[in-house]
Order: sequence, then structure tokens, then C-alpha cells
Amino acid sequence: MAPQKQLGALSNDITLGVYIFILTFQGLCATINGYILYLFAARRDLRRNMHMRLVIFLSLGDFLLAIGELPYIIYMTINWHHKEMDYDPLYIMITAQPLPLQLKVSATITVGIALGRNIALFFPSIYRRMDQGDFSNGVILMAVFLALFDDFLYWYTTKLEHHLNCGTIGCFVSDEFRYYWGISNMILGLMAVALSITIFLKLRIVSKAKGSVSTQQGTNKYAKANRTSTGILISSLLFLTVPSVCVGVVELTGFSIFKLVGPFYSACLLVSGCCNGIIFIASNWDNVKPKKKQSSSILVNKLSTVHSVANSGGAWQ
Repeated sequence: MAPQKQLGALSNDITLGVYIFILTFQGLCATINGYILYLFAARRDLRRNMHMRLVIFLSLGDFLLAIGELPYIIYMTINWHHKEMDYDPLYIMITAQPLPLQLKVSATITVGIALGRNIALFFPSIYRRMDQGDFSNGVILMAVFLALFDDFLYWYTTKLEHHLNCGTIGCFVSDEFRYYWGISNMILGLMAVALSITIFLKLRIVSKAKGSVSTQQGTNKYAKANRTSTGILISSLLFLTVPSVCVGVVELTGFSIFKLVGPFYSACLLVSGCCNGIIFIASNWDNVKPKKKQSSSILVNKLSTVHSVANSGGAWQ
């Protein structure tokens, strides 16, 4: 029994470290994605860019996750104990709801972004005829539907029970939901991987050819959307798809990674949300960087004009 107690204490220590990590990235994720939401609300040109609609919805989800999970993470951090953790299952179930919702939304939107890039690269004539707003709305509706279905199973299959020394929602949900959760997210992850591989192979072929199709036929908005989408796909593959596939495989073996690591999915989603926000800002820096006040530039121009006139007048005398 001694090794089990030592392992439990070690798991609790690891879990506390994950809590602190999550709290840090919650602040970063909320700040970065909050700035992106402000940009879309303040600038009409960004709102009118239909290529960016999926990106803005992804930023909205990441922002709501960072804010919505605060009661969940703060509660578990405050009530953490080195030897024995015992959390209220009802409170955990209620406050942890943003996690399964945003996880499915993020995975579905990632597949939607990858599908859109595939259509643009392999079927450009079809892509030009597509209504990007309708395509984005369809992906968003599908993401919301799947997320609500997950939330239904989340409550329907779970009985409220105490689980000692386990500080994450993964231990409180039922085995049936955890298996479904891991496998369904793994399937979406594999779809995103397959679609992303075709994108990267196509981009490599195009880059070797003389003249890129996107640079010849695409507009500036299209090029920026392409860079942003490709960057977000890479970030999602590293921090969302790969962990989801790993969790799905591990769950099939009967071992729960949640008991050892804690809120594993929350940490991955927040890191992915921060990276997605940074990629969007970096790819669109010309449009999102703070603009200089026009009044100051006008004042400088007027002063320079007055100065030049004064000098000219002195020369005439």
C-alpha cells in the first residue's frame, strides 16, 4: 500500500502544478483573445472578411473558456491538499461545463478550417464560387450541435459521486462518457491530421512551382487568411489534436491519464488558444497594430508647413 500512497501524493503535487499553469494561461488566453475580439468589434474591414469568421468564433470560444473555467480551477486550487483531495462533485460538474463544450467546438472548427483550405487548394474554382459566410456558419452550427450533444451525454450518463485524490472533471464523469469523449475527439483529430497533411503537401508542391496560385489569383485578404489558417492548424495539431489522439488511445487501454496529470484537456486548450491568438495577430499585424493618431500627424505637417513658409519669407526680405 505504501507505493500507492506515494503515487497519490506525487499525482496531487503534479495536479497542483497543472492548476498554477492553467491559471497563468487563463490570464494570457483571455488577454490575447480579448484583444482580438476588440479588434473585430472596432474594425469593419475585419468583420467583413468572411475568411476570418471561423477564426473569430474560435477566439470567442477560447476567451469564454478562459473566463468560464475560472470558478472551476480556482475552487480546485483553493481546496487542494497534499495527501487527500475531496471535491464536491456537483460543483465540479457545473463549473467544468465550458471544457467539453469548447473542446468539441475547437476540434470541429479545426476540421472546418482544414476542409476549407483543402477546397481552396485543390478546387479553386469551387472555392471562388463558395459563399464563405455560409460555409463558416455551417461549420459553426455543426460545432455547436456536437458540443450540445456532448453536454447532454455529460449529464445523462454521469452519477454524482465523490472521487478522492482526483482533481479534474475527467474523474467525475462516467466511464461511458469518458470513452465517448476520448474516441470522438480522437476521430475529429485524425480527420484534422489527414486534411492538414494534404494541405502541407499541396503547399510544398505549389512553393516549388513557378508562381504560386494564391499569389496570382488570391487577394491580400485571401493570402492573410491562408497564413492564419495554416498557422492555426499547426497549433491545433500540436496542442489539441495530438493530445486528443493520445487520450483516446490511453482510454482504450483502461488507464485514466486524468488521475495522474489532472485537468489535462484544460491546459492543452488554453495553450492552443494562446498560440492561435498570437498567430492571428502576427499574420495580420499590418491590420491589427495600433494606428497612430491622425491629429498628431496633421499637427506636425502644419508646423513643418509654417516653418517652411517662415523661412521662405525671411529669404525674400
